[in-house]
Amino acid sequence: MPPVTRPHVDRVVIIGGGIVGLTTAHTLLKRGMEVVVLDAGPDRVTASRGNAGQIAPGHPPIPSPAIPPQALHMLLDRRSPLFIPPRPSLPLARWLLSFRLACREHHYRNSMRVLGAMSRLSRECFETLAEDLGPDATLSGTGLTDFWRTAQGEREAEAETAWMAQLGFETTQLSGRELRTRDPAWDEAVRGAVIHESGMCVDPECLCEALRGRISDLGGVLQHGHAATSMRRKEGLWRVTTRRGHSVEAGKLLLAAGAWSGPLARQLGVLIRMQPAKGYHLMLTMPRPPTMAGVLREAKIAVTPLGEQVRIAGTLELSGFNHRLDRSRLSQLRLGTAAFLPAAALARAGKPWCGLRPCTASGLPVVGAAAPNAWIATGHGMMGLTLATGTAAILAEDMLGESTPDWAEVLAPQVSRGVSAPRARGR
Repeated sequence: MPPVTRPHVDRVVIIGGGIVGLTTAHTLLKRGMEVVVLDAGPDRVTASRGNAGQIAPGHPPIPSPAIPPQALHMLLDRRSPLFIPPRPSLPLARWLLSFRLACREHHYRNSMRVLGAMSRLSRECFETLAEDLGPDATLSGTGLTDFWRTAQGEREAEAETAWMAQLGFETTQLSGRELRTRDPAWDEAVRGAVIHESGMCVDPECLCEALRGRISDLGGVLQHGHAATSMRRKEGLWRVTTRRGHSVEAGKLLLAAGAWSGPLARQLGVLIRMQPAKGYHLMLTMPRPPTMAGVLREAKIAVTPLGEQVRIAGTLELSGFNHRLDRSRLSQLRLGTAAFLPAAALARAGKPWCGLRPCTASGLPVVGAAAPNAWIATGHGMMGLTLATGTAAILAEDMLGESTPDWAEVLAPQVSRGVSAPRARGR
């Protein structure tokens, strides 16, 4: 990438080429702004490309009142959907303490309301995005289904469905027989299901590629393989330097580097309690695949038909910054799926994948202004895809000096004590 030497007061430099960075770049370009995206890569390990491919409005936050009773199980059982292998780490210990506080009932309720409003905005924006990107984006508004096998699973699904109703989302409940009439792939042991009508499915890699192409068409600049190392503000401009020694100057800056946002956020005076949460997926080629996408309630596994294959994805593993594949976790994905879809036991599996999601202790993303003309958007956890376009809409409004929703105020970055970087609305 050649050095950019001419200052651009109206330019926005976006650090991060994942789904949040790309949708924000697209939104800003559509609003008439000049954009440069710095993408560290490599693409194969980014959560934006390897996620379940489900846009799930109204999805609950990770910290919930149901988590604390399972704490010991999560620490000791590799088969647990949320696995935290013990390791000496002060940041992890602090994160766990904050996470435990976020599991309180009142915090969970408040988070559900915020995430409900944000995901509703995002769902509306996805309709607009689908029109702009066309069929290459593979966005499909077919709904997402919650499947269960046990009475406990049914009770949990009913509680979540009640929340969906409060948040204004439509659902349709099916008995096991009605489910198999629609989709014969599901096992007789599946007792019932509820369809979340506002859900969407997408091939996340195709969506990212479609966004990249459209960004280029709109005049945006994407620089691949450039990891930002420093951000400095001088004479009203932000100067971002990359690991390769190149730099970009811009009047506005957005940090959206996913799980790697933490160290750079500190340069803006912001401390984010966030851990990289490893997720896995397998692509299965199976006889009699399902046609309905959704989540297996008891197994906490997402199942998404993508073309001729089925993606099974899930698990959260807080084991630090690494891409080591835990074979027992992968086996659990297959076994958990086969309990709902017998054909999964006979399926041919492709190469396994794992990636790191940026998970805050609060369960809420960090979105908003952090310093003069500098914004942060990270910490979306398992909802990066679901909340991406809503995040982009909020950021664009703030960058252009327009009003933002009142509920978004709780998402704003908080300047850490003892750090001199200024706090500002960024206008």
